[in-house]
Amino acid sequence: MPRLEEAVMVVAVLLLLILVVFPLMTLLISSFRNDDGFSFSNFADALTERLYLQALLNSLTLGAWTAFFSVLIGVPLAWAVSRTNVPGKRMIRVTATLAYLSPPFLVAIAFVNLFSPNAGLVNAFMRDVAGLPWLTFNVFSMQGLVLVTVLHTFPFVYLLASTALQSVDASYEEAAQILGCGKFRTALSITGPLVAPAILSGTLLAFVNAIALFGSQAIIGLPGRIVTLPTRIYALFDYPPQYGLASALSLLFIVITVVALYLQRSFLAKRSYITLGGKGSRPQLVDLGPARWAVFGFCVLVFIIAILLPYLTLLAVSLSKSWGLDFWKGLTLANYRFILFEYDPTQRAIGNSLLLAAISATVAVILGALVSWIDIRTKAPGRKILDYIALVPLGLPGIVMAVALIQFWLAMPVALYGTLAILMLAYVGRYIPLGVRAANTALRQIDPSLEESAHILGARWWTTMREITLPLMRPGLFAGWLLVFVPVVQELSASILLFSSSTITLAVAVYNLYETGYSEPVAALSILNMIIIGIAIWLANKAGGQSMTEGRSGLSSGNRGGAV
Repeated sequence: MPRLEEAVMVVAVLLLLILVVFPLMTLLISSFRNDDGFSFSNFADALTERLYLQALLNSLTLGAWTAFFSVLIGVPLAWAVSRTNVPGKRMIRVTATLAYLSPPFLVAIAFVNLFSPNAGLVNAFMRDVAGLPWLTFNVFSMQGLVLVTVLHTFPFVYLLASTALQSVDASYEEAAQILGCGKFRTALSITGPLVAPAILSGTLLAFVNAIALFGSQAIIGLPGRIVTLPTRIYALFDYPPQYGLASALSLLFIVITVVALYLQRSFLAKRSYITLGGKGSRPQLVDLGPARWAVFGFCVLVFIIAILLPYLTLLAVSLSKSWGLDFWKGLTLANYRFILFEYDPTQRAIGNSLLLAAISATVAVILGALVSWIDIRTKAPGRKILDYIALVPLGLPGIVMAVALIQFWLAMPVALYGTLAILMLAYVGRYIPLGVRAANTALRQIDPSLEESAHILGARWWTTMREITLPLMRPGLFAGWLLVFVPVVQELSASILLFSSSTITLAVAVYNLYETGYSEPVAALSILNMIIIGIAIWLANKAGGQSMTEGRSGLSSGNRGGAV
């Protein structure tokens, strides 16, 4: 009879196969199928027809510009926080955290209310009141899509760059200055190259996340006739659904991610980037003098555009009877009453989202703990492969996971499509990397001798796990739980293909209501969505201080090793 720990290892392997491997294999097989059987026609259509080539080009353009501007924003903010005496550093950290956690599709809705060509408040003011029509901005454009996307992706660059800047051995910079280099030349020739891997990794994360976001691309791109890969894949599920072509386009996402990762590794492999020496010292802060207020002004501008503007806009729209230049004359709570008590999907969507988030976070953390334990505490063959498989979904867009799950479960005798179960599988499969990284970090901090002592005293494996390992891992596991819970609540890209009327989620309810054209109730539901996310963030701060930031940092460090 197998021991308990061996049974646990088997269960972990089976779960990863069901959640990740089998759906992706089904996706690959489906991409080669058509009405005539096995064929390359789906890839031929995806790579030759203008409709799909334009979607691919638009996605690559969006990703490239978003990555570029993420560096322009993230690196200066990281440098200001890590290396200067700029005031308001706490505000800068809060800006990056809130920008990362704010659902991109809600930010897109806010900017539509401000900058849509006809009804946008700022455009209406510039055109009708200020008499400056040339200062209007059409958000339904590639520029608008890049703007909204950058507000979500620049924290990736900021987080990795700031961590790298704080870890650089200051003796290198001091030696350069002793030899006569000025501060600017030292920054370009010494500091910059040393933190290049972190900046490059953040740029890659920004690029991958930018091309994967469905909500903002649908809300801003489609009205502007900017079709991207996620929105084109979504359109292929209209009746009759074209599963093979959708699978082929989904695989393009994976190819793009793999190519980006290969280029990153090829670049880094040719250079040495050791930043910590045995006699390292902390870098001295640069005294910017009066210029620190200009840097602070830039940071405030980012805070206003990324956080203050979208949040206040949604709040103002949600309290207005009719959105326009005179919205403040008709403030009301009727929109909240409508979405809470009259709009049927709301309560069902809130219940579904909270239930799915709680279950998915719990399963992801438990599975992450099992995978991490196998990787760190055992010598099982293939344990490194198991860990890598668990991290593969990190580079997969939600809509790709959804297409893979649809293909896999439609071929199974169990009817899961449109149920809460398939949504839970999608969420766990997509966010299992967060659970694995959190558990891996927590387990590495525990001295194995504690568990070995318990075994010597006769404790069984489960007793050791229950009494020693899991209690010591609890803070890290809870941080991982919250890291999964928050994005599940705001998940749209996978949910949009998998939900039914009875399993609608909060993000899908917001998107569906937005498509009906009811701006004010949409804003009220968006504010409700943000309140739920805000409560989760508050719980994170109460439970673990900076646990969410640390969890993202640990995850990002894993990304630098090639987990994306």
